Amino acid sequence: MATIDTSRAAASAAAAGVTSAPSGAAATDSAAGTEDRFLKLLVAQMRNQDPLNPLDNAQVTSQLAQINTVRGIEQLNASMSKMAAASGTVSPVSAVGLLGRQVLVAADSVDWPGSASAASGADPAASAAAPLRLGFQLPAAAKAVRVELVDTAGRVVFAHEATDAQAGVGMFEWNGVGTDGSSAAAGTYRLRASALGYDGAALAVEALAPARVTAVSQASDGARVELGGRAAQPASAIRAVL
Repeated sequence: MATIDTSRAAASAAAAGVTSAPSGAAATDSAAGTEDRFLKLLVAQMRNQDPLNPLDNAQVTSQLAQINTVRGIEQLNASMSKMAAASGTVSPVSAVGLLGRQVLVAADSVDWPGSASAASGADPAASAAAPLRLGFQLPAAAKAVRVELVDTAGRVVFAHEATDAQAGVGMFEWNGVGTDGSSAAAGTYRLRASALGYDGAALAVEALAPARVTAVSQASDGARVELGGRAAQPASAIRAVL
């Protein structure tokens, strides 16, 4: 018995009006197109087979099974891609739980409301009653990280330093006490972050500041959250929920 001779089948298929796709198109063909061409070639060869040397049934069955497997894998990949895309998009319904919550988002400034101790001259440590939760996000592990709060005059009011920080989000608290031990005045402070990798190169680190989610809406790219005192952002921009 003969096996499927693809070169002979191709010639037979060409005679029967079955043409092959250009090489550029073949590179992007789906499994469905491959299956269709295979079946056409098979039918063409069966029509033109030698009666004294017919096709091997086992070989035909095996190759049909392989084609079906390829088709199934493509369908599975398509389904997984859809699931991955759906999981990466936050819907307004799933974001409802964020309403009223404090979250961390990338920011270049933060507002400090001040404290009673700053005005009355009381112990600066008393301002720790309402600390700010701040943070940073690293693309890779860092040997050292430094986040600074800078006032309008360009002075560093407070600096947080971390060593051997892991990739991802890191958090810390600031209670309004400056590096000199005095209470910081109410106002907006600029956030400035830097990080050094283990190879000695600078890392692109993001400074994170808190904001309260006041509303959730639908956008073309999924849910958007309204943030008190900040511009609305995609829900995916939230780095941490406090």
